[in-house]
Amino acid sequence: MPLTLHNVSVAAPDEPNRRLLSEVNLTFEDGTITLLVGHTGSGKSTLLHLLAGMRPPSSGDIRLDDEPLWRRNRVTRPFLLRLGLTFQFPEQQLFARSLRQEFGYSLRPYGLTVMEKERRIQSACEDLGLGAAFDPDRSPFALSGGQRRRLALATTIATSPDWLLMDEPTAGLESAAAKELLRYVQARRAAKGGMIIATHDLDLFLPLADRVIVLDHGTIAADGTPAALCGNPEPFVQAGVGLPSCVLLSHALARNGIAVMDEGKLSPEDLADAIAERLKERRRVAVKSALPEEHPDGIPQIESQSDESALHVPLPPQSQAAGLSQEGAHPPAAANSLWYRLDPRTKWLLYLFIVIGTMLQSSWLGLACAALPIAAAYIGLSRSALLGAAKLLKPLAWFMLISVGLAGLEWTVSGSFPFVGFSLEHSLATGLNVFRLFLITLASYWFAAATPYGRMVQGLAWGLGYAKRLRLRTDSFALAVSLMFKFIPMIVREWQRFSDIVRARGKAAVRPGAVRGRDMPALVVPLLLALFHRAEEITSALEMKKIGRRTALLGHTDSLRLTRADGIAIISGILLLAGLAVLRG
Repeated sequence: MPLTLHNVSVAAPDEPNRRLLSEVNLTFEDGTITLLVGHTGSGKSTLLHLLAGMRPPSSGDIRLDDEPLWRRNRVTRPFLLRLGLTFQFPEQQLFARSLRQEFGYSLRPYGLTVMEKERRIQSACEDLGLGAAFDPDRSPFALSGGQRRRLALATTIATSPDWLLMDEPTAGLESAAAKELLRYVQARRAAKGGMIIATHDLDLFLPLADRVIVLDHGTIAADGTPAALCGNPEPFVQAGVGLPSCVLLSHALARNGIAVMDEGKLSPEDLADAIAERLKERRRVAVKSALPEEHPDGIPQIESQSDESALHVPLPPQSQAAGLSQEGAHPPAAANSLWYRLDPRTKWLLYLFIVIGTMLQSSWLGLACAALPIAAAYIGLSRSALLGAAKLLKPLAWFMLISVGLAGLEWTVSGSFPFVGFSLEHSLATGLNVFRLFLITLASYWFAAATPYGRMVQGLAWGLGYAKRLRLRTDSFALAVSLMFKFIPMIVREWQRFSDIVRARGKAAVRPGAVRGRDMPALVVPLLLALFHRAEEITSALEMKKIGRRTALLGHTDSLRLTRADGIAIISGILLLAGLAVLRG
């Protein structure tokens, strides 16, 4: 059951010219354990999502058993059932009332009998040490953080996929849980399928791996066996990956005459035994060597350096671990659109003009005229911003249609029989109000997408500066407004992340980004919990910074400079507001 990639490339969502992966050619054989290592932003998670069918490649071909994985922009259900993906921070995917329902959601696509489901649930819990804490009717949110993470991993393990893809599986796990996971990995090797693990914990996984692939800025920097790569650690160092401690110690010992790397001792236990054996051999050789020279004071002197001092020889720079390396060297490029270059004060004024002009309208013609400049404002936004707007506004559009339909329903009684009618007048009146809200949401998303958060806060500080001169308290208002706009793009990002999770768990053969109606509970509950958690983190950060107790809340505005383009945009906004006001009259 080989899993192959042929000339696969992936472009960044917002920058088609920047490659997250570039011309990757790999073949993963059945029954092997492969490690993906590399610095943050090197492409490990992107590669796992490709292999799991979560996103299509920009170019190239992915095959499972020599059959194309993608057909008509989606992966078929039989292929999805053979692929299992665990995400980073898997405990955030929990949503059900009980542990049994969590497992039931992951196992539902497989059509198993009740007995087989129970067997898999018990087996997965035992594999990850959940036996003592497992109660089928217990809420997953009653478990500790480490137990929730193990439960989330167990829901994927219970599906018994042919290919198990794991993204940083030991992050946040305590030592005992990590050892349980290692035992499972070792036991699964003899069962079936293959495993591909993206990890920074080389000390833990390297002794079990058959292959190590080093990624560097979306390309394959090295590909070989653990022993071969540890014998030549330069690819690790050049790619910014920290070397395992066993490898560092082995090279230090080898430079001082204690060779253990040639035996492939990659685990701490095996390396400790090898070092002890080599030290014993050196002592035996020292005893059998020629008689030592006499010191002038009559004390025997041994010329060789002690074994202990040999361990303290400094390592050369090229053999030291790089530790946590730099982020990807390709940050998102600054957009060249006019909207991104305008002063934030200008965009605040334009946003206010559009909102006020839209709120003034009380007819469909007026709202249609207000919609034209809002639609024009989206011209020039980045591709990722446009995709985010589509994902955010699609459910809002459905909400608008449902609201309009329900508002038109009328319940009347004709004689002795009830009659359900429809009032077009009531429906249109509700539609007018909902459409106005829809346009304001469009304008708000444009403002948030076109203005970096820091610049947005600067512009707001300038506007509220005049209110502060009148000794009005503006801190709470400024904080609420700035956080509201910060949450708009955050909702889009979190929606995308959790839609990938429910597609991976529910095995939905849908287009990327789409979510089935029956998967909404598995999406909405974790999404809301994640947003509440983010809000709590922001609140804690503000408390730490004592925001709200200081008058200088929003930072400096001396870096803001109005240009000719800002003047033209402000005049255009004033004319637009005047036109919409005249239209209302």
